[in-house]
Amino acid sequence: MNSYSENLHSSVLASLESQESNKKKLDSQLNSSMFTLYYAEGAEIVTNDKSITATKKYDQSQKVKKQATESKNISTNTLLSATQQNTYTSQSVTNVATSAANIQIAANAIVRLASDMGSIFSIVNAADYGTQIYQQSFEAYTLMNTTAYLAELASQHAMETSASIAEVASSTIADKAKATDTAVDNLLKVATADFTAIAAVVAAQNDAKASASVTTKKAQGAIESNTVELQAAKVAYNLNNKTLNYNLKVHVPEVYDGSYSVSFDYYKPPFTSNEKAANTASLGLDNPVKSYNLFLVKDSKKSTFSALTAEEAMSNSLQYKQILPLLETSETDPSKALTAVVDNSNAYFSALNTAKLSKEKVVQAKDKLRDANAALAAATKEKQEADVLVLEGKEEIVKLNKEIPAAKEKAAHTAEASKKEPKNADLAKAAADAAKALSTLEQKLENAKLNETKEVDAARVAADSLKIATSNAANAKASLAAAETQAENDQKQVTSAAQLAASSKREGFKKIETMDLVDTDNEMLVQGEKYVIFLLTIFTDDYKKGINTYDDFLSAPSETFSLKNTLKAVTDITVENEAPKSAHLNPDLPVLSPYAISFTVDETDHKHTEYRCMFLSYNEDLFTSYELDYFEESIEVAVLKKEIQYSQNDISQFKEELKAINLKITELDDAFKKEIKNLDPVKDKDKIKALNAEYKSIVNNYNQIQAEVNSKIVTVTAKLNELYVSFEKIIAEKLPKIKNKKGFFFNLKLAENVSSGNYTTALPSSKNSLSYEVKIDPTTTDNFGNALIDGKLYIPVVLSVYSGNETNQKQYSNNLSDWENEEPFHFSITNNQ
Repeated sequence: MNSYSENLHSSVLASLESQESNKKKLDSQLNSSMFTLYYAEGAEIVTNDKSITATKKYDQSQKVKKQATESKNISTNTLLSATQQNTYTSQSVTNVATSAANIQIAANAIVRLASDMGSIFSIVNAADYGTQIYQQSFEAYTLMNTTAYLAELASQHAMETSASIAEVASSTIADKAKATDTAVDNLLKVATADFTAIAAVVAAQNDAKASASVTTKKAQGAIESNTVELQAAKVAYNLNNKTLNYNLKVHVPEVYDGSYSVSFDYYKPPFTSNEKAANTASLGLDNPVKSYNLFLVKDSKKSTFSALTAEEAMSNSLQYKQILPLLETSETDPSKALTAVVDNSNAYFSALNTAKLSKEKVVQAKDKLRDANAALAAATKEKQEADVLVLEGKEEIVKLNKEIPAAKEKAAHTAEASKKEPKNADLAKAAADAAKALSTLEQKLENAKLNETKEVDAARVAADSLKIATSNAANAKASLAAAETQAENDQKQVTSAAQLAASSKREGFKKIETMDLVDTDNEMLVQGEKYVIFLLTIFTDDYKKGINTYDDFLSAPSETFSLKNTLKAVTDITVENEAPKSAHLNPDLPVLSPYAISFTVDETDHKHTEYRCMFLSYNEDLFTSYELDYFEESIEVAVLKKEIQYSQNDISQFKEELKAINLKITELDDAFKKEIKNLDPVKDKDKIKALNAEYKSIVNNYNQIQAEVNSKIVTVTAKLNELYVSFEKIIAEKLPKIKNKKGFFFNLKLAENVSSGNYTTALPSSKNSLSYEVKIDPTTTDNFGNALIDGKLYIPVVLSVYSGNETNQKQYSNNLSDWENEEPFHFSITNNQ
């Protein structure tokens, strides 16, 4: 390799290594900011929950204080009334006692006067009976007796009033009113103190909430800033890789299938065959490359890998993969090639859109299957309950049929005994009771038969409903299987279309089976180990002679990659709201809903997989990983739009230049013709010849400029079409819509770092080893370690983690269930003691 090639190769290596190192650094910064945002949002969720709880307590405390204030007002008024009543009652006792004594004195005087009047009447009756004086004495005597009676009655009422008023416990009422007022006053003080304290807590929580929100926004800004920097670094690396390193890329499948793919741009010579002189021998410019050769190298040895090492490795056919370039002639029409690129790219995007729609149909089919399974579970439960009722009804009828004959015999026996002794009340009562008991049993039997008919009908309806639900569940399961199969086939179409699009863009594309290519140490590819790919371009002998350089070209290493088995993500998580009847619940503990979550696992994966169940808070409107992905997507779109605008501006400028050149050539042609027209062909022969030579020279110069501008237009147009293709690719791969837009920032990396106390390991069910479940109890927490809150929504998520041999751990990638489209559940606590 000559010094120029060595320097160029060293510069390319240094540039790409520097940018890859910068990418890794920025990726680490992004991960750091991601964890910062995660914990900041966790703190904000906690403060929000505490704020909500404090606000509820504040409202309750406010109501208690209001009630205590009203009670204090009532007790104060009651105390005033009781004190006033005590004063008035004491005064009334004195006044009534005095009045009673005075009335008694008056009554005694009246009685003595009546006695004297009786004596007078006796004398008059004896001496003057029948006279006028007798008549007057009689009237006076009668009135006096009445007055004496009324006086005695008044005295009695006065004494009773005095006794009654003395019995009024006004002092006791006053004492109790005072004690009550004191107690209510103390209660008001306590309520006021509690209200003041909880108000301070609410204020503190609001401050903490505001502070947490500010911290979260800062973390969000940091992660967005780091994302922009990382995207810029990726764009810079991709541009350098495309310009300086054949656009060499390794494509690792999302789900490892024993293979990986490598793509690269074909070598483009600096000059084309159209640019050589007519008499110059062919330099092999049309097809300069003999072969492209791919090498698998350990990441730890990429710095020592060289062209010489590559040539030595080619002695072993398993240590390299050779790709022969497509031969093309100089007559190949660039416009047709460009059209083929666009058509194949459009076919690729169409396949992408179809695959995306298929994935959405899979999600819809899963939703339908979840609903169908829920309906099937409800119908099964309804059928079981109906069967139990039918069985209980039949048992009740059998029981009554056994009891009625004995009741009939008893009723007949007691009736016969009562007839023999009609005056015996006990026998009559026994006969009546026996007859009543028989009538009751017969009525129960009649009702039981009616109920049995209803229950049998209900059981038939439940059986029909179960058949329909079973059929719907089976159809939903079949629809899901069909949707998954269609999605898998559509994804294969995407792969085929991608290969065709890559081929039409003069790109090398090779799908490599791991068994078909060993590394340069002659060792099989090991899953979990880091590798790079090198590309050795071997030129044809004609091309080497033409450029007078006999070296082949070794690329810089690709980005580091590793192949891992991806554990299967858990799907179809079922939320069990109620505990089964066979479950033994502690009556001293509150009843929680849901009781558990369950799911079915893969038959091969579950033997070496631990399933960690976490519950994510749903009702928070925070920055999510979906929004970050959308943010990254918007950055790519903005960059592409700006590049498209630049290319369109360049094409417009080049077209203006062509227009100016054509106008200049037309002006020169008109001037030349005008000047030649005024010359004599014979006399001015030499001058005409000189003018012709000068004209042709100038026009040739303009034609060369015109050709260069046209070449630039073709180049920029090709670039513009590539940009359009890239733009269409982003649109085709646009992020699908998700259900759970409310939540917080969460992804696989964060799930892997959730501490052991904040998740629950699922255990296999006793009935089915492939069915796992997690029971929810009072100690269950969310992913931040906070106890589940009554009335709050949570999203169940399951992380599949490799739990096999530690030596094989790096060969596996963990996987997370699709929590963004998982149905949230409502957590509740009832019968809380």
